[in-house]
Amino acid sequence: MNNIPYIDILILAMIAVFIINRLRNVLGKKTGNENDIVEKFTQRKSTYKESKPDVISNTNTRKNNNKQKQIKFHADKKINDSIKEAIKIDPDFDIASFSDGAKKAFEYILTQYSQNDIKSLEKLTSKDISNEFKKQIEQREKKFENLEITVISVKDPVIKEVFIVKKTTAFIKLNFDSEQIQVTKNKDGEVVEGDSNQILTIQENWTFSKNLKNNDPNWTLEKIEESN
Repeated sequence: MNNIPYIDILILAMIAVFIINRLRNVLGKKTGNENDIVEKFTQRKSTYKESKPDVISNTNTRKNNNKQKQIKFHADKKINDSIKEAIKIDPDFDIASFSDGAKKAFEYILTQYSQNDIKSLEKLTSKDISNEFKKQIEQREKKFENLEITVISVKDPVIKEVFIVKKTTAFIKLNFDSEQIQVTKNKDGEVVEGDSNQILTIQENWTFSKNLKNNDPNWTLEKIEESN
């Protein structure tokens, strides 16, 4: 009777050794499925395929072209179609940016003209306009007269006409409605023409041109005419 507890302990010890060996065999054994799990995880991550840059570029270009076709730039169909044609030639052309730049050019050209700055005018005007400005400046200088132009305000220009020549050069006519003070003074500073207290409302059509395939961002003033 006294040996029974020792026998129970021995049996329990044998059972424990058996269980430990089984666990060791199971936990330390490779099942052969490890690579499958890794591959499945990798495949799950790589199911998203990146598009090639040229594919993305072409897709975006097509989307942009479709958007451009749907945009209405001007109420006049002829002008609207001409603007779209200009964009086809130069995708970077933007009519809003052009109008804003033309407004600044309007004030700049008037200022340089009144200051007799022929060199600056030659950079932004056609040969005909440049020669006419030069002629008028020389006449003032012979009389020792100075022209003072003060631009009080300029409304946003209105597009009157747009046309493309030889599928390269764009001509855009804008109407400028401005308020100015124009006074001509002699060498003694006396007013010989105009009134410094009179604000003139002046409406003129200015036509600008640019070769849309040329990298030069500047537009050229081709013509100035009174607005009808």
